[in-house]
Amino acid sequence: MVASLQTVIRASLVLAGAALLASFQPGAQAAQAGAGRAPAPGDSAEAKGPPPANPRDLSGKWNRVTQFQTYGAVKGGANEYQNEILDAQVTNRQPDLRPEAARVKGLTYNEPVFTPAGKAAFDRNIPSYGLRITSPRLGNDPQGNCDPWGVPRMLNGQVAGPHATWEIVQERDRMLWLVPWHHEYRMVWTDGRKLPSIEEIEPAWNGYSVGRWEGNTFVVNSMGFNEKTWLDHNGYPHTSEMQLEERYRLLDANTLELTMTIVDPEYYAQPFKSDVKIWKRDTVNNKAWDENAYCVASEEARFNRLIRDGGVGR
Repeated sequence: MVASLQTVIRASLVLAGAALLASFQPGAQAAQAGAGRAPAPGDSAEAKGPPPANPRDLSGKWNRVTQFQTYGAVKGGANEYQNEILDAQVTNRQPDLRPEAARVKGLTYNEPVFTPAGKAAFDRNIPSYGLRITSPRLGNDPQGNCDPWGVPRMLNGQVAGPHATWEIVQERDRMLWLVPWHHEYRMVWTDGRKLPSIEEIEPAWNGYSVGRWEGNTFVVNSMGFNEKTWLDHNGYPHTSEMQLEERYRLLDANTLELTMTIVDPEYYAQPFKSDVKIWKRDTVNNKAWDENAYCVASEEARFNRLIRDGGVGR
């Protein structure tokens, strides 16, 4: 129980971290396990290593090395505004949290175009990160209750440092994505089946997914999502009618590229595309013990009662 509580406290501190940014040391965001550093502005994401032995084998453990912990190229991770906040303390001015300040040279800024209904849903979501940073005790991020992240949120590599990782297990008729932080997984069928109709299914946390190969690009199409989930830390909403496409390709033997596109016309006036996310194969921790980093609702509630709600953000 002690080890489990410690794990949950670490997970909960990620939630509470947005309200404690001013106490962090600059530069923590750059640490990525097994990957050296996140690319600096202007770095090329082109492949530089040996070609893959099999361009259709995506199996392995992968660490995100591109900057954003969010779905699109908009800051929203636990530590991504720390430098602005610390600088504001020194210069006695307000931190620059405008969307324009989140732009990074070489990446496309992908703020979505909302419909009126989508903007209203977005405004109802109160995140503890990013441009609308709010004390966790005043927010309504579903992960604060240990709700599943869902897809695409679990694919973002949304945790800083060594936890920005997932593993792909590739079988003959399916692929599995294993996400150590919160201990989640999702399944993509590759046996040729078609997606069900929306009338045949109940909305699910991860939706329903099928995958196929287009040349050496693996394409995943998903639908049937539970609308309680958010797309990322920033609180972007979706409806149960959302459709998601993921495209994966190996740039070299140890570099994986992921791009995603959401179509959800009730909330977004045009397709909402992610940034280009680059992942490096983890050859150091690929055989490490399972961290057992569950989010346990009872322990999360205890942490919220004793620590988060009692002081953070006041």
